[in-house]
Amino acid sequence: MVNAPKVKLLNTDYAWRLLQSPGPRVVPVDATWYMPNSSKNAKTEFAQEDRIKGSVFFDLDSVCCRTSKYPHMLPPHRLFDKEVGKLGIQSEDLVLVYDRQGIFSGPRAAWTFALYGHKNVYLLDHYLQFKEKHPVEKGPPSESPASEGDESGYKGIDNTEFTKNYRSQVIEFDELADLVVSRSLDDYYLFDARSADRFHGKAPEPRKGLSSGHIPGALSLPFGKVLNENGQYKTREELIEVFKNDFGLDWNEPLDRKGVIVMCGTGVTAVILRLAIEKINPDIPIRVYDGSWTEWAQRAPDLIVEGNM
Repeated sequence: MVNAPKVKLLNTDYAWRLLQSPGPRVVPVDATWYMPNSSKNAKTEFAQEDRIKGSVFFDLDSVCCRTSKYPHMLPPHRLFDKEVGKLGIQSEDLVLVYDRQGIFSGPRAAWTFALYGHKNVYLLDHYLQFKEKHPVEKGPPSESPASEGDESGYKGIDNTEFTKNYRSQVIEFDELADLVVSRSLDDYYLFDARSADRFHGKAPEPRKGLSSGHIPGALSLPFGKVLNENGQYKTREELIEVFKNDFGLDWNEPLDRKGVIVMCGTGVTAVILRLAIEKINPDIPIRVYDGSWTEWAQRAPDLIVEGNM
């Protein structure tokens, strides 16, 4: 098992102390992203509304594989380095990732930093509570500690190390399809973070023309189930209860399958589940299906289940 960096969850008070600390430079990273059926524009909001002082904006729809037909797929290794460098971030910086919706797109961005080898990655849990207790800035962004726009020449891990991280943490369509067709998916837990109605084919997908339903053998775990009434991550004990009550899965016992796969609509909220499971047991092997339902529904239309089958 490759020991890639882990994302560290921080509550609002710890995050505030980190921002005030005299230690290594801390760069707040706003990773807000909205669903395609929303009229909101996260980048425009970043320039006009509230944010943590000194933030830079990380655009999931820009820092991605630009040759893929599927949205915000993970970018080539060196493209990530180039785009992070444009933000002025350096490899030794501490990055504090958040999104202004609370816990939604931030986990995906934080995990992406860790996947590409950034060692000090923190995720704020979460921003809406943070701004109730601590000052934030409004209006035009102030200068960031990272001096946004001044390329830092960011250079992360080498390609060999990245490839190891990628193979241990990401599953691609062909491999997942082989597991489904060969009926080997029973060796894994595949959790789908979309709403139950989308999972069962009862509600439309937010992307026009895309069928709803689910992959044969997948389990429905809407990401809201791992968050509390305030939108923050549930405690470890509460998370254990969710999996025990919904799936009969006892995380206090050794895992009875080879590992876990998480997915959603486009690979964003899947990472909410990933970090929830890591909170229970950081040693569980977890892979993210990056293309998620948007890719599956287009490439495997004959392998779609609707209802409770």
